[in-house]
Amino acid sequence: MRRLKMSKIADVYIRLSSKPQEKGLSKETQEEKCRKYCEKQGYIVRNIYYENKSAMTAHKRPVFEQMIAEQHKNKADVIISFCLNRLTRNPYDFEPLEILVDKYNMTIICLQDNLVITKPFKAHEKFLVRILTANAEFEVNHMNEIRKYGLIKRAQTGIRPSKLNYGYTKLKSGNVAIVPKQAEFVKRAYELYSTGKYSLSTLPDILFEEGLVYKLQKNGKIPKASLSSMLRSKFYTGKYDYPDCEGEIKGKYKAIISDELFNKVQLVLKGATSEKVVKHEFLYSNLLTFKGTSKLMTGDIKKGKYIYYTCKDDEGKYLCVNEEIINKELLSYLKEIRLSLIPKELVKEVLKEMLKPLKQELATLRGNISRKYHKELELHNTIDENEINDVELIEIEKALIDKTYSDLPLKIENLEKEIAEKTSLCEGVMTKRLVDVLSLLILKQKER
Repeated sequence: MRRLKMSKIADVYIRLSSKPQEKGLSKETQEEKCRKYCEKQGYIVRNIYYENKSAMTAHKRPVFEQMIAEQHKNKADVIISFCLNRLTRNPYDFEPLEILVDKYNMTIICLQDNLVITKPFKAHEKFLVRILTANAEFEVNHMNEIRKYGLIKRAQTGIRPSKLNYGYTKLKSGNVAIVPKQAEFVKRAYELYSTGKYSLSTLPDILFEEGLVYKLQKNGKIPKASLSSMLRSKFYTGKYDYPDCEGEIKGKYKAIISDELFNKVQLVLKGATSEKVVKHEFLYSNLLTFKGTSKLMTGDIKKGKYIYYTCKDDEGKYLCVNEEIINKELLSYLKEIRLSLIPKELVKEVLKEMLKPLKQELATLRGNISRKYHKELELHNTIDENEINDVELIEIEKALIDKTYSDLPLKIENLEKEIAEKTSLCEGVMTKRLVDVLSLLILKQKER
């Protein structure tokens, strides 16, 4: 008796992108292509995971994390995505997928990349995936840099590229206008606080008693945190600071308060602040656990200057460790792990595969140089054999040949440059030591 062949179960992951050139990769397009593939292969589509978060702006992807977690409980046979950069755009985020392949014998399929990852997940395949994801990560970072540059340029024109402060609104023309009643609220808050008679806790009640209603709250009273932010905002003086822009920027809008009043308020605020605020970037927050526990540690500043990472144990007891100790331990460990340990033969093999289509294209272009020569030779022979003496016609024929192959030198030059750049990038990535990168990050942090 013939045994029935069981169909494989497939889960599909879809994520949108904010990149303009990828607008064609809509939710519907990705889903359609993935479903057609499953139908062709005889796969049963179990779940469609739809992530409405771009890799350009979001570091966490709850739907992706949900998909991974559900595979550990009730795995599918296959995870399908339209292309690899839908699943992940950095090498580290690929690790959960790698575990599914190695531990649960699952298959990862990326249609556009013609990529099928199955067990055994070979070393050169893993390395190729890491190269592809590293390239995608570079692309994301590059696009973010371009976006950041655009925002800076806009800020420098006098139009701050962020949400407007309370008291202002943006017109359809793009111009910024004052909202009279809101502006009255802002101005009165500055005037009262500048006297030094009121605190951030008592001033909201005073403003409300004067009939000044804060429109963003149902009860009409401004929260303490919002009031503090309002009183510290230089934006109300018609000027503002913007990251990576030198000096103050004069805005294309009218001021609500004077420089004199703003400075007076800042002096009062300064006098009310007893502790010095220390800014610090906590590199290890929610990444490390305390020894002997499963609790993630978060960064904290003690006494305004000591950097610690803390968590609570199962009994609710606080545990902490100094950041300097983490830095030393991590650097000591990473000195034993060097990316340069990857065999050079493997690097050459992967690089060869990456450059293969480019070199084939280059060979074709170079062949076209020979074709141009033969076309010119053929034309000369035709002219000689037929004793053609029409100079104008001959020049026209020569011009047609030149036009057909006019862009050859530039195409060859650009392609040779691209091959050289990719070769350098690949070799550079493989020879750079991870410990050196981390050391640089820590050094920069200390300099802040």
